[in-house]
Amino acid sequence: MRKIFERKASIEPLKSKLKIDILDEADVKSIFDTALKILAEVGMFLPHQRALELYSDAGAKVDFKKQIVKIPDYVVTANIKKAPGCYTFAARDRSELDLKIGGKSGTYFCTGGIASFAVDFTTCKKRPSREEDVIAMAKIVDYISAISYYYMSVSSTEYLKTGPLHELKAAFNNTEKHVQTEDVIGENQTKYAIEIASVIAGGKNRLREKPILSSLVCTTPPLIISKEAIDSILIFSEVGIPVGVMSMPTMGATAPASQAGALAVGLAEVLSGCVLTQLANPGAPNFISIIPGIIDPRSGEYFYASTFSQVANAAAVQLAHFCGIPIQNGASFGGSADKLNDWQIGKENLYLPLLSVMSGADMCYGMGLIDSVNVWNAARTLFDREIFEAIKIVSSGIEVTEDSLSFDIVRRVGPKGHFLGQKETAVNLPKLWPPSIVLERSKQSGEKYKDPVMISWDEVKWIIENHRAPKLDDRVQAEITKILKVAEEKLA
Repeated sequence: MRKIFERKASIEPLKSKLKIDILDEADVKSIFDTALKILAEVGMFLPHQRALELYSDAGAKVDFKKQIVKIPDYVVTANIKKAPGCYTFAARDRSELDLKIGGKSGTYFCTGGIASFAVDFTTCKKRPSREEDVIAMAKIVDYISAISYYYMSVSSTEYLKTGPLHELKAAFNNTEKHVQTEDVIGENQTKYAIEIASVIAGGKNRLREKPILSSLVCTTPPLIISKEAIDSILIFSEVGIPVGVMSMPTMGATAPASQAGALAVGLAEVLSGCVLTQLANPGAPNFISIIPGIIDPRSGEYFYASTFSQVANAAAVQLAHFCGIPIQNGASFGGSADKLNDWQIGKENLYLPLLSVMSGADMCYGMGLIDSVNVWNAARTLFDREIFEAIKIVSSGIEVTEDSLSFDIVRRVGPKGHFLGQKETAVNLPKLWPPSIVLERSKQSGEKYKDPVMISWDEVKWIIENHRAPKLDDRVQAEITKILKVAEEKLA
């Protein structure tokens, strides 16, 4: 049985001995060149005056009336070189929880987001998500070492326009780990988010040195970045907060019905956001995310985790590293399934998380969500931890040393002997049989193993009721409360 006990937060990036390339070098170059061609000849729709001016000053062909920007190759290649290949996602307090992004430390896993529904702890029924869910997931993130940072999983729907700001307060109060937001968007929300992060970090200068918050901004395929998203890119990057640009091209709908075509469109979109970052704030940290999806041709329904999508998703790692930019790779972790524990989850989880680690992704997200990442299920996080543990075993390969070869033990036991009574077996065998929610023995008659769903709920409930991250001090709490009050008056 897995022991449950109170402990300090820790992180566990995975560094794979096994390597995989989905694309060969010529394929990578072809997709990159096509992305450049899309930017130069088709262009991006950027409905933002300052963005248009920045691109025009840099030599892009800008139609200010239509708000279309056609970006020459040299503008793209020159500016992506300004983005640092290595930087830090800082933790709230303890430096041992900092993430060295792009530093060859391995793949850091995080939660997925951002869901507007949650499975209720009491009724087990789906309902709109609330601040209490943000708090609960922050505690789970803080407790589980497989999760290295908190990508906001659920939204505080009760607060409407100030929900993303209340989420930041709830998150930073309940985990020491780095926090990432996707739903802080637009000029006003972004400025208030920076105020909150600055108070926690100890001022804006300290926030620049120690970015405890990062932002992930989504494009609008095909080939659009909204005004609100551009506001967030420009304002966050100005103060040194790492900004990720994510594209989710849907094959057959918002992207060509081919993996290579979807990757080219997605790469064009995210590069345009990174170039904009560097034009405004040279040297600001960027990362990218390209997550191709697909539509069911029979119904038009969006599907997040087809095998074709997941292979393309893993291929995006090579494209990012070719450009010298870190990548946060998407992983479904069963996200398309609408049930917690069924065959679909097993099928989907076979591919992308392992491919992400083997391909060298800097970050990988998706833990804790179901139903095409629209519903947060806390118990799902424990299933995802099982997958994480399996990936760790597979990607670590096999240790071959004098001790592991065990010749002396073989000689000691000899022909017709038995290894069960050897002291080395008592030490090493448990390492080959780690605790699992799937294989926990049942004491009930006629039942071999306990229900893993019930085990998961029991453990997450224990974490939520018992685990406590160090709280922010009273002065910081009071300052954040003031910021939220002003934000509520301004944004109401």
